[in-house]
Amino acid sequence: MSDEAIQGAISQRHAGSGDPAYKAVGRAPSRGGIQSALNKNSLHVVAFGNERIEFRLRRSKRKTLGITVEPDMSVLVTAPRSAEVEKVKAKVRKRAAWILRQRRFFEQFLPQMPPRRYVSGETHRYLGRQYRLKIVNGADETVKLKGRFLWVVTRRKGDASHVRALLESWYVARGGLAFQRSLGLCLRDLDGHVKTPGLVLRRMRKRWGSCTKQGNIYLNPELIRAPAPCIDYVIMHELCHLVHPHHGREFHALLRNKMPDFETRKLRLESAAMG
Repeated sequence: MSDEAIQGAISQRHAGSGDPAYKAVGRAPSRGGIQSALNKNSLHVVAFGNERIEFRLRRSKRKTLGITVEPDMSVLVTAPRSAEVEKVKAKVRKRAAWILRQRRFFEQFLPQMPPRRYVSGETHRYLGRQYRLKIVNGADETVKLKGRFLWVVTRRKGDASHVRALLESWYVARGGLAFQRSLGLCLRDLDGHVKTPGLVLRRMRKRWGSCTKQGNIYLNPELIRAPAPCIDYVIMHELCHLVHPHHGREFHALLRNKMPDFETRKLRLESAAMG
């Protein structure tokens, strides 16, 4: 679909919303705008059925509450400075069905990552940096990091599925080491708030991590592709959930106290995931 067609569809979608206070905007926020807004905004989450709606809350001089769904599917709520957070959340829940419709609408315009071919020259991320695959014949069946290259040594150089299996095994092994290191740092910062949890790697389609009532933390092995500060953020997030199993005021207070820049790390993680 062309840019003009997308803009036209966005305009039509906005016109049909029936409420000027709730809008789906047709422009993406600039990177500088996102960074400058970090100090003004706070992050919140509401549940709607099986869905979680995370939104940025921005205070302003306006007298009414406005909800904006951005083309990247993020949600911005602008509220009067005197509005109580719980009342803002109630408004978001009331408009949750509309928000989810707008997010599904914008999802169709998001860039799609091309399928991996697992051939020499293809780029893959590791700890936030891009590395090129170099696949060579050999009997070792190993993956090694050399400079800016990921060397894959295998007897089956032309077998993409086999190369993929070797590479994913390498990521899992490296992830286990990196995640344990990050867990130790985060536990030290929490200073006895939680006991050492069990750490389990599990592939998840839409989540970087989760935790259980039994005190275990599940991490997506794909997280090893993200920068180390982002890995620390995900683990600290889940550790804080072991103390406060919700996204309420106490949870965010603990997270902000132990990781004051968590919002910056979260945005960086989202940016790395889209790149």
